[in-house]
Amino acid sequence: MDTSLDMEFAQKSEAIIAQFGFKDLKSFVRNQALLILMAKIEKYVAENNRFEAKYALSFDKFQAKIEGLKDEEVFEEEDDYLDWRFAREVTDRLMSQKQELENA
Repeated sequence: MDTSLDMEFAQKSEAIIAQFGFKDLKSFVRNQALLILMAKIEKYVAENNRFEAKYALSFDKFQAKIEGLKDEEVFEEEDDYLDWRFAREVTDRLMSQKQELENA
């Protein structure tokens, strides 16, 4: 798969994206990638907020509660814990990627 940009594509694209206020193809791609990252971050932050509201606890306190369950199985809470943890991990990763892209 050829991932390089040929000169004809770059020239045609730059003329079009200049109409949108971008100085070059690189700034356009960077901007679009940032928009996608911010939308994904917003999705996972909303999921985190939903869990905080549902349990009226921070993630750390909820995690301690789940880890404190010895021989009990509370399937809904355990499933929510896994989903919540995933949302937090993805948010952290996406925020790191956003910062890298902003500083690139």
